[in-house]
Amino acid sequence: MIPLHGLGGRQDLPLPFSVVLIAAAATLIISFLVLWWRWPAARYATVGGVPLPRLTAALDSPALRWLVRAIGLGLAGWALLALLAGPDELINPIFGYVYVWVWVGLVPISLLFGPVWRTLNPFRTVHLVLARLTKIPHDVGAWGRFPAAGGVWPAVVLLVSFVWLELVAPNRTTIAMIMMWIAVYVAVQAVGGLLFGSGWYAAADPFEVYALLMAKLSVWGRGQDRLIVARSPLANLATLNPVPGTVGIVAVLLGSTAFDGFSNSTSWIRWIQAGDKPAVWIATVAMVGMITLVVVSYQVAVYLSCRLTGVDPAGQLGTYIHSLVPIVLGYVTAHYLTLIVFEGQRTLILFSDPINAGWNVLGTAHWQVGMGFFAYTTLIAMLQAGAVVVGHILGVIAAHDRALAIAPPTKAVVGQIPMLAIMIGYTLGGLWLLFAT
Repeated sequence: MIPLHGLGGRQDLPLPFSVVLIAAAATLIISFLVLWWRWPAARYATVGGVPLPRLTAALDSPALRWLVRAIGLGLAGWALLALLAGPDELINPIFGYVYVWVWVGLVPISLLFGPVWRTLNPFRTVHLVLARLTKIPHDVGAWGRFPAAGGVWPAVVLLVSFVWLELVAPNRTTIAMIMMWIAVYVAVQAVGGLLFGSGWYAAADPFEVYALLMAKLSVWGRGQDRLIVARSPLANLATLNPVPGTVGIVAVLLGSTAFDGFSNSTSWIRWIQAGDKPAVWIATVAMVGMITLVVVSYQVAVYLSCRLTGVDPAGQLGTYIHSLVPIVLGYVTAHYLTLIVFEGQRTLILFSDPINAGWNVLGTAHWQVGMGFFAYTTLIAMLQAGAVVVGHILGVIAAHDRALAIAPPTKAVVGQIPMLAIMIGYTLGGLWLLFAT
């Protein structure tokens, strides 16, 4: 994989980097003050939306659902062909399919179309087909349903293993390494589906959990009557119902993305080369350390916020976790913008011939990767920095609204200070890691 997600650098920013950091922190503080002045009551405590019955009837039609399932299954099958029969080289599209189309591409797909991955997910399709053929209820497995107390912890474990594969594992762009991870992933999903039914995928598929999290920032949601509704992304975000493990998912996404930025810096590379410890162990510890830092800082901020507002901290860990989702989006956009533009095109070209046999199934084999976007390095750097800052501004808004929903206005404002502090820290740290040199 070509590491293009760091194409924009400090030298490409229109202002000195120190000024950018100061401006970013000031923007968050000003946003907080404006909200305190102009946003005196919670707006998303009750979430409505514009119901769209005709769109619901169309999108929920069996024909369209099976068409989407067939597309997801077809893409997965085509990628499996590349994995099993393609060359063990970077011209194999399996690497772009997993690391770019699925991992990064889930974000824009979820933002544009909402929780569509639940229908695209090939595991759900295979499970549903087998259940219908055997006339066994698809939502109940041999051991019943997955217990609610388990939340999404299985997905957290698999997500950690995936980001380790993507960012740390030696030989991660070899068929043997990616096949090993996919084999474990497929086995866990298949066995879990048999034991717990289709609900297992909502708890254990890291890509589905990730996609559903990002879909909370789309304009599409569901009302209590299951009708599709159109609502603002922040209103949709307020409907996020955290379960055990949700904080872990968000922490892995933030911490691993931060580590990704730092691990591409020359300082990190020099340190690794100068050290006498195995690089994979150092990188693993650093990545886990950044994930842990996110968890601890968020927990401390929530605890202090509860104390300042007079709310019992017990059971409140997930209260503000939705406010970190826009930050995840900002980090992902900043770090992987150029990667998806370049490698996304390259994967589409290679996908026409997954086994390097001279095929041109999709008609894209002779296309050339468009490089025009990469000439605008200043624009790319501005988009990257802007994504981080805007993500944090949206996070401040979400946290402000939630604070007003659980505490009186005077206490709510004071109670937001700890969350504002860690968001400023995340902003400065995120920008520094993004443009690390």
